[in-house]
Amino acid sequence: MSVQQLSRALTTATADRTGDDAIQAIAAAYIGFVREHPGLYEASFHAPDREEPQLAAASTATLELLLHSLQPYPLTEADALHAVRGLRSLCHGFASIEAQGGFGMNFDPDESLRLTVSAFLHGLRHLHQD
Repeated sequence: MSVQQLSRALTTATADRTGDDAIQAIAAAYIGFVREHPGLYEASFHAPDREEPQLAAASTATLELLLHSLQPYPLTEADALHAVRGLRSLCHGFASIEAQGGFGMNFDPDESLRLTVSAFLHGLRHLHQD
């Protein structure tokens, strides 16, 4: 199932990584998965049915992986959950725009992703420093 495949890809990407490196690897693996499996991704892009134990387990594993990867940042539990949503939205939006041919300019999309995730991470580090 695609949710499980994506979860495995993200888990593999974060092996031996922490902090910014882990989050950058998650974003790159997410986009890579969508590039390799666009149909599977689109078919699975919804909240998993909690009645399906395998899908629920994969979803929970992914959430736990993301929360663990966000531990180095000064986030409350609620902030971390919002950050997971934000990262997911960032990756999904990037993947959707790319899949629709929206990145027509002559710039490396992987570099655009890296810079965008860096800005996201900078925001997380400074979230409560107003």
